[in-house]
This record gives sequence, structure tokens and C-alpha cells, in this order.
Amino acid sequence: MIARKSALIIMTYFLNGLLGYLAIFFITKYMSANDYGIVAFALGYVTLFSIFGTFGFHQAHIKKISEGKDLGICNGTFYSIKIILTIFMTILVVLSVFLWKYFLGRGFESETHELAIYIMIVYWIIQSIAGAFICTFNAKKEIAKSQIPLLLETFVRVIVTIYVAVAGYGALALAITYICGNIIYFLSALFFVRKYPISKPTKEFLKSYTKFALPLTIVVSSAIIMENIDKVLIQLFWNSEEVGYYYAVYKLSRFINMFTIALGTLLFPTYSMLHALNDYDGIRRLTFHSERYISMIVFPLVFSMAILAEPIAKIMLSGWTATIPILQILPFYVLLAALERPYQSQFLGMNKPRLATNRILIMVITNVTLNIVLIPVDIKVLGLKLAGLGATGAAIATVISYLIGYIYSRIMTWKLHKSKGSLKILYHAFAAIIMTVFLYILLYQFQIILYVKRWYYLAAICLLAYCLYILILVILKEYTKKDFDLFMDTLNIKKMLKYIKDEIRGN
Repeated sequence: MIARKSALIIMTYFLNGLLGYLAIFFITKYMSANDYGIVAFALGYVTLFSIFGTFGFHQAHIKKISEGKDLGICNGTFYSIKIILTIFMTILVVLSVFLWKYFLGRGFESETHELAIYIMIVYWIIQSIAGAFICTFNAKKEIAKSQIPLLLETFVRVIVTIYVAVAGYGALALAITYICGNIIYFLSALFFVRKYPISKPTKEFLKSYTKFALPLTIVVSSAIIMENIDKVLIQLFWNSEEVGYYYAVYKLSRFINMFTIALGTLLFPTYSMLHALNDYDGIRRLTFHSERYISMIVFPLVFSMAILAEPIAKIMLSGWTATIPILQILPFYVLLAALERPYQSQFLGMNKPRLATNRILIMVITNVTLNIVLIPVDIKVLGLKLAGLGATGAAIATVISYLIGYIYSRIMTWKLHKSKGSLKILYHAFAAIIMTVFLYILLYQFQIILYVKRWYYLAAICLLAYCLYILILVILKEYTKKDFDLFMDTLNIKKMLKYIKDEIRGN
């Protein structure tokens, strides 16, 4: 059932990714990188403050429900906490803008940047409350209810985005599209959660939630910093155009990351359940299989994206060739994040938040340090000359940080319960490298790259590469009929629709 639930999330994210790419295509075709960069900066700026609207309470909610605690009291406790934290977060964002402008006297690159921040505050208020409902669905592993609102939100936002881009309304209108989508997200999540019990919070539950959540604050906060500080620093030391180039590649890379998010949503409560049963053999098996299948899927996607950076930039990003060096580097962070996901979920599910905390602290310190060294041309106040790589420097910093985090997780998992994880990823890496070499020879030695000018040519090359990848795994006996049958059964549309219908009906 984990496979089918994961497949549902993957299918949802796949559709969201296609819709999201459609939005990116129209943005890159009809809008400037500067407009897109303003929105990306505003979103990153406000999201940094979502640290104070989240802490570790989402994980605490999932943990308590997966342990079988009273659902009504859990919901009442969590929703009350979320409302208070959302108000607190909103005050802090507004206060930060005031201090930046009037106390420090710095201001923003333009008035549009500041207005975009205010729009994103509204977006995050709605997102925070709706996200609380979605968290309940994830805790109960009711994946259909969590994914349908997400799909509806993306669909509405993309439709509005296309209209805004074609009409040429600019950055602020593009920012408002996030609110339009989020209203649908909130309403659909509210519809599904309407029959769930909500009881008065108790002192005991508040203490229990806080006790679990506070140690995770560093984990959650650091993860948010990791995902958003690069965009803010690029804006600070470069400009909105550079942010726009970086964010476009980041969004494409996130499309691959759907597989990681899919399994991560289910792994945490599953590890929690296995740990409650003291089933350490089950934990080891789950780690082995989840890492193996994640690796098998993500390796060819990431390597293909890197080697096909030039045609992707010219075809999929409407000629934003400045994104090519970013495309050759940034996708590898997705691969490392994907391989590490089972371990991160395992640490939390086994009540080892300290390990997750140590990992993310090492990563965020590395990331911020490298961003400061690699992004700016100089820091005049300190008289320092730096690398000046801009968005490319941010991509390098991100990949190195995730590599260090992955190595740490593998070491700690071995110390925890002697789990080697899946060494099968070496086969996947080998197959991906051979596939990449083949693509390089085909595209650049035979000059096929000169003829790849349409999306269907690019799709054909990707299909050819993936077939080669699978063929290599078959030769290595790493991809068998059993794997094929699992994928086919998991993606069975008839069974998937039955699962969705049963879940929504409460069966």
C-alpha cells in the first residue's frame, strides 16, 4: 500500500510538475527574468520567516496521530498552535520590513519588491492554515485527501499565471496568482477535513506536542533556511534577474524531487509505527527498499537534466541560456536529497531528532558559508573580494551541502542499527554514467545537438537515454521482472481510482 500511496503522490506531483512547467514556459516566454526574480525573492524572504510559523509541530502532529492518540484532541491542539504561530510569523515579517527600511535605512531594489513581500504574507497566512489540514491527512496516510487540494491549487494558479504572463501584467500580478491558487487549496482542504473531530486542547497534549516539536525546531528552521537563503542572498548581492534564472532551474529540479517528497510523506509515519512495534528488521527492510527504488528512478532523471542543459534552456526555458551552468549543477542536489530521505525519516520515526538536528546544522552552516563565499563579487564593508559566481555559486553551495548531509546520515544509520542501506545505488550510478557518456557522444561528437530544436526531439532523446539506462540495469540483473511487475501494479489506473474512491468515502 505504501507503493500505491507513493504512486498517487508521484502522479499528483507529475501533473503538478507539468502544470508548473507550463507556467514557467509562459513566464520565460512573455515575462522578464527580472519580474520572475522579484516574485522568487519575495517568496523566499517571507518563507524564511515561516520558521516561526512551523517550528517542529507538523512532525509532532504526524507522530502523535500515527501513535494512535485521540484525533480530536490532536487536531484541536495542533490547529490552535498553528493559528498562534501564524499570527506571530506575520508580525515578524512586517516588523522586519520596517526595521530594514527605517532602522537600518537600507530599503529594497524597488518598491515592487516590498509590495511583493506583502502579497506573499497573505499567501503564507492561507498556506499555513490549509497546511495544518493537509498535515492531518498525511498523519493518517490519507494521501488522496492531501493530494487533491494540491492539484487543484496548482491548476488554478497556472491558469491565472498564463493569463497574467500573456497579458503582460508584471511581477505584482504574478505574485497575486499564488494567492488565487491558495484560496482553492484552503477551501478544498477545508471540505475534506470538515467531518474530522476537533476537541479542546489539553495541557497534557500541549506539553507532549511541545516536547517533541522543540528539539526539531533547529531541523525545520535549518531546512527552511537551506531552501530560501540562496534566493535572498542572490538578490542582495546581485539582482532580480539573476534570482529569476536561478529560481527557474530550481523549479525544474523540484519537479524531479517529487519522488523524494512522495516517499518522505509516507516513510515518517511508517517508521514511527515500526519503531513503536520494535520491528527493527522491518525498519532495515524499509530503508533498503525505499532507497533502492528512489535511486533507480532519480539517477537517470538528474544525469539527463545535466547533460541536456543546453537544449533544456533553449527549448523549455524559452532561450534563457544564462541558466545552462545552473542546470548542469543544481539538479544533483535533488539526487542527494532523494537518497538521504529514508534516513531522515528514519531518524524522526525512531525518536532520534538529535541526529536529524546535527545533520541539518552541519548542512546549513556549510550552505550559508559557501553561499557567502561563492555568490558575491565582494563585500565592500569588509573589503573582501569573493568568487562572484552569482546563481552558479548558489548551485554549487547547495550540492556540496547536501553531499555532506548524505554522508553524515549514512554514517549515523550504520552506528544506530548496523544498516548498510542499499549498495544497489552503485549499479544505478554506473548505468547513469554510461547513459550520460552515450548522450554526450551522440549530441556533441555527432553534432546531433544542432538539430534538437523542438520539444519532441528532446523528449525522444530522453526516452532513448532512459531505455539505455534500463537495458544496462537488466544486463546487471538489477532490474528484474519483479521490479517491472511492481511498477506496473503500482501505476495501475483502475486500482488507483478504486483506492482514491475508497479513501474519500472513508473505507
